[in-house]
Amino acid sequence: MANKLSKAAEVACRWGDRNGVTFDHNKSEAILFSRRRKAPTATIRTGGTEVAFNKETTRWLGVWLDSHLTLRDHQKVMLKKGRKAWARLKRLTGQMGLTAGNCRKVMTACVQSVAMYGSELWWKGEGKQSMAGGAAELQKLVNLEARAVTGCFRTTNQAALGNEAGLRPAVAQLNNRQRRFGARLLALPRGDEARKIVGAPSGIGRRLEEVLGYSGRMEETITLPLAAKRLDLETIVEEKEEAKRTAERERAGLTIFTDGSRASNGATGYAVTWKNRSKCVGVKTHLGYNQEAFDAECAALARALELAARRRVAPEAVTIYTDAQAAMRRIVADEPGPGQKYAVLARKWVAALKQTRPEVRIEIRWCPAHE
Repeated sequence: MANKLSKAAEVACRWGDRNGVTFDHNKSEAILFSRRRKAPTATIRTGGTEVAFNKETTRWLGVWLDSHLTLRDHQKVMLKKGRKAWARLKRLTGQMGLTAGNCRKVMTACVQSVAMYGSELWWKGEGKQSMAGGAAELQKLVNLEARAVTGCFRTTNQAALGNEAGLRPAVAQLNNRQRRFGARLLALPRGDEARKIVGAPSGIGRRLEEVLGYSGRMEETITLPLAAKRLDLETIVEEKEEAKRTAERERAGLTIFTDGSRASNGATGYAVTWKNRSKCVGVKTHLGYNQEAFDAECAALARALELAARRRVAPEAVTIYTDAQAAMRRIVADEPGPGQKYAVLARKWVAALKQTRPEVRIEIRWCPAHE
């Protein structure tokens, strides 16, 4: 293994010589991740320098990695840094210091962010093996922060102290950081390898899946290969009274009304309705329990465009009414983020309409909700 790594280092050095890149071989480090207790004695040769495998931890992107990947040393280092930060900031508290609200913000931004850096990687959950010690030490630090914020005595009840200071318990913060980490991974664009961590057959993959309650259903973010052209439709927002009068008028072509909502139990859905000869017809769709009203409004606009594009005879004009201005802005923008997949679908159906009838005029208009 050491010989292979030496050859790889030699190839990298030759590439650097050809491309004007210089490596500082004296700063090179090597670490072997293995369950074996005994560290390897072989060395790697790079640029005339012998690099031995680290017996201690190696710092990489602010995370201290040990050969067994337990991250216990990382916990200790970050906790020590957090305590030092608290000691430096403690003098800002007290009767002559910051207000309680500002002190809490300082403690959260400068102490907790340091002490819990990288906790998403080592935290396994409350009650799990070897987790009690780390959570207890962080809770002690949170108690010190709470006393600094409130100025209370050391004998003050810790639960009351935390509530008065507005600081959440360490376990709650660790769980929340892990949830946010998993959500960020799932929000990455399609094709990003980091997305596959959630739900992967590994310790951290299973933990993230469990803490998120992830069932495999998640809106995908798409990175478009080329800058897309401007969506060939018009969005119109008028004053409230004028918008009501416009919605009540008869218009040429196809007129569609859309609405999306989220019930108190978390269920989301939308309805799309239009006039067919002398009567109104429409469709209703249930989207499930893991979306917001914003998603339902965007989905309704995309469905309205699909219904217009699928008609046997393309209309001379398409007018869509919605009460969600945020959805109107989202449907004409294709950048990554919530609702992107509906914006991409909208482009698809607008293109189909234009292909069938190039002169078709498409408008999305705002009208007041339920009026």
